[in-house]
Amino acid sequence: MKVRFFAFIAFVACLSACTFGDGGENYYGKGLLEKGTMAPDFVIYTDDKPDGFTLSSLRGGYVLLEFWASWCSDCQAATPELVSLYNEYAPKGLTVVGVSFDEDADDWRAYISEHGMDWIHYCELKPWSESTISAAYNVKWIPTLYLIDPDGKVDFATVTVSEMDKVLSERFNHK
Repeated sequence: MKVRFFAFIAFVACLSACTFGDGGENYYGKGLLEKGTMAPDFVIYTDDKPDGFTLSSLRGGYVLLEFWASWCSDCQAATPELVSLYNEYAPKGLTVVGVSFDEDADDWRAYISEHGMDWIHYCELKPWSESTISAAYNVKWIPTLYLIDPDGKVDFATVTVSEMDKVLSERFNHK
């Protein structure tokens, strides 16, 4: 029993070391699309636009892509910060698109509603491992955030909300 407990503690410590406290420069943030890469296009279906629209149709302004899921504890912890980012930068022209890896539509919609996530949301309602969007953006961890520039190119990618906040501040507050 003691061996299992210590093995569990070691696992949690290792996981924490991989995901926290290193300024976002960790394993999960490695391999994301590089700055200047054309953002892979995809079709977004929403309740307001059931026929869909493309990510590329949002060009002309900055777009923040948030890859997440309602069941993800790190995503849940990041939700208040993301709501703050939305509230600060959407009035300045930022479009936020949440791409969820939820498989249960009711859980997904309830989480969005309960947490005041008032931006565009899309979900394929299939496992993360089967998502072509996840593969195109090389998502290894959620939340993963991409800032797409007005020309449709990756401007910044991270798994850390605070790092994205710094970049958004530079883009929107120093004009």
